[in-house]
Amino acid sequence: MSIFFILFFLLHLSTSQLDDCTSAPCSKHGPTIRFPFRLKDNQPPHCGFPGFDLSCSPNTAATLLNLPYSVQVIVTNIDYKSQLIHIKGSNSCLLNLSTTPFQFADSVYNFSLFSCPSTIPVESFEGPWWSTPAACLSGDGQEVYVKSSGMSICYLPQLISCRKMYNVWSVPYDAFDQTADLQLTWPQPVCGNCEAEGKFCGFMSNSTSGEIECFGNLNPPKKGTPFSSFPFVCMLKSEKVKRKFAYPK
Repeated sequence: MSIFFILFFLLHLSTSQLDDCTSAPCSKHGPTIRFPFRLKDNQPPHCGFPGFDLSCSPNTAATLLNLPYSVQVIVTNIDYKSQLIHIKGSNSCLLNLSTTPFQFADSVYNFSLFSCPSTIPVESFEGPWWSTPAACLSGDGQEVYVKSSGMSICYLPQLISCRKMYNVWSVPYDAFDQTADLQLTWPQPVCGNCEAEGKFCGFMSNSTSGEIECFGNLNPPKKGTPFSSFPFVCMLKSEKVKRKFAYPK
């Protein structure tokens, strides 16, 4: 009986340590949230990696990610194995990720931004030479247009009457389109290998340097699985006890 008690206690202890980090979505159709992400209002800090805090919209139950410069995006999908997130619905232009753990997964380019009087017809910018308005930066009677940095302004004479604002480096075309779907990736922490093994990823127990480890089972046995089939039998170090437990007389 003491063996069963010890095994039950160890199993209960392991489970209780994960209770406050249980994977959960913001809604039925939302992405599952687990390490390195966490729901900052519902889970303690150790459930996620710094910079991976998510929240649930109180109005729409959408999964939200806050980025620098008051940029907020909706997270529509999280691919933990590929370490990739899909986002959309930015409330502003997503132009700078330098202080975040994320990088653009899409191809990136360099651009120049121009502020033009709103009296200039948008149609005048249409043609073979790419330039597009950036609604997320426009306002107060000014329309902001985006030009590829490698393109000479000679091909866009409309910009001559505009004021150059600044250059933007290493962003995808769709960063200026608030309706577009974008993909972000994160190089650290490396949890894709844990996912590939069907395990959880999290902070190593008693680690003071933020080390990561794989543990547990992403697909645990269904309820009703026979007690003797659980792998914790392997935790017993005595071969004699193992045999006695597996083949009781």
